Formats: sequence, C-alpha cells, structure tokens
Amino acid sequence: MKFVNVGNALKVTCVGFAAGVVLRVVQMLFFFDYDTGFYTDGGLMAWLSFGVPVASGLLASWMCFRSRRYFGPYTPRRNMPAGLAALFSGLALLASAALQWMDLRMESGSAGEYRVLHLLFLACCALFGLTQVFVSLGFFQGRNGLRKAPLLYLTGVLWGVSGLILVYVFYAKSSSMVENLFAVLSGVFLLLCQFYLCKLFAGVDEEGAAKRAFVTGIFAVVLTVSYTLPNLVLLLLGRTYSGEIPPAVQAACLVAALYQLVFLVTFRKYSLRRTPKGGAEPGPARHGRAG
Repeated sequence: MKFVNVGNALKVTCVGFAAGVVLRVVQMLFFFDYDTGFYTDGGLMAWLSFGVPVASGLLASWMCFRSRRYFGPYTPRRNMPAGLAALFSGLALLASAALQWMDLRMESGSAGEYRVLHLLFLACCALFGLTQVFVSLGFFQGRNGLRKAPLLYLTGVLWGVSGLILVYVFYAKSSSMVENLFAVLSGVFLLLCQFYLCKLFAGVDEEGAAKRAFVTGIFAVVLTVSYTLPNLVLLLLGRTYSGEIPPAVQAACLVAALYQLVFLVTFRKYSLRRTPKGGAEPGPARHGRAG
C-alpha cells in the first residue's frame, strides 16, 4: 500500500501528539481537581488523552515496520534543521541543568537520595547538552562528528537512564494511573530512542538501529510532547498538582523529544535510501564514515 510508508508514519505521529496535547489541556482544565489530585469525570478524558497518542504511535510504528525496506545505511549530509534542533536542545539542556542546580540549592533540607539522584540527572543534562552542541556542528558541516569518538553519544543514553530512574523513584507515585503511565513510558521510550541513535551514529547495525530509532522515537515524541507541553503551558496559568515532575526536568525531556522528531523527519529526507525488498544491501559495515 502506498499509504504505508515512513513519511506518512511521521505525519501520523504529528497528528497524534497534537491531538494528545489538546485532549490533555482540556482534561487538566475541566476534568481535574488540583486540590485532591483526582479526576472529576471518572478518568474518561484522562484515558482518552493517553489512548489517542498511544494509538497513533502504534499505527505509525506499524507503518514503519511495513516500510522497513526504506531503512538503509546512515549517510551523513548537511542537515540544517537537525543541526538547529541539536543546538537548541543542547543549549536548553544546559539551561535546564542550571535551573535544577538553583532549585536544589533552595532545597537545602532535601533527603540524601533525593539530592543524589537529582544531582546525577542534572549532571547528565549538562553532559548531554554539551554533546548535542558538538553533534550540531556535524549536522551543519555534513559530517559525522562522532566518527572519531563513536561512544560519546552514550551521554544521551546515560541521560535517559538517569531521567527514568529519577521519575520512577520520585514522580511515578500519583493517584492517577494515567499520570504514572505518561511519566514512566515517556522516559522509557526517550531512553530507547537515545540508545538506538547512539548505535546509528556509531555505525553499529545501522539499518536495524535506524528502524528501531524510528519506532521508539515515535512513541517518545507522542507520549512526551502530549504530557510535558500541556504541563508547562498550564504552569503559566498556575495550574500545578502535588507530585508533578519539576518544570526544569520536564523541559529537558520536551526538548529531547522535539530533537528526536526533527532528526527523524530530516533523517528520512537526507539519509534514508531504499534497499531491496529482500533485505539490506550487501557490503561491509561502516562505522561513522563521513559521507
């Protein structure tokens, strides 16, 4: 079917998180009690705001799997949108680390475990932010900036691991199952996408890594954007609830998800090439060689 392709899968992804954002804003404005933390409609809108992004993610992922012949070797080329997205995400992650440090200094009486895990996450934000700034130079120049240090992008994986641990330990304890699912699953898929991007940049199983980066990245985008963007917007209206993930942490996750979206969209345009329907093109594996 002509409809089933990577390009349309990404369009479904964008529609999914846009619908998720609207549904969650409506739910949090009209069907959520901020004093008790419970829903006022029995949770119908909450499950709808979660189910629509998940359904769009499943559809888009299926379309990617059906279009697996489009996933070929990674060919670095000049990619201005991805470069700008990487640069913006890197600077935003550095700003998030600074804000988290300021928050921790104000919470001088916080418990040891709380302080240690938050310090770990902000340190990973800083390291990943610096890596993103460095990677952006490769996008601007049309080169794989990681070819001489392919494991440098593990900072993104460490960032994902530390963020998932932080959320699971301290912020996945809401009375709402939907809030917990949003918080944990978005962290899981952000981590998985970073892992497959690391493999892709390192030149390890590029075809398989690219396909899995698309599938996990799709879920990372629809869940993270649907969850964090409405929360940050509602924060401006003074709508916060007990146990909500700190804004600086949510902002770090949001910019990472948006970077993943831009990378996937532009990667499809600049770096994917068709391979035979029977499998990948024969040839030696490449390890970050500039194209």
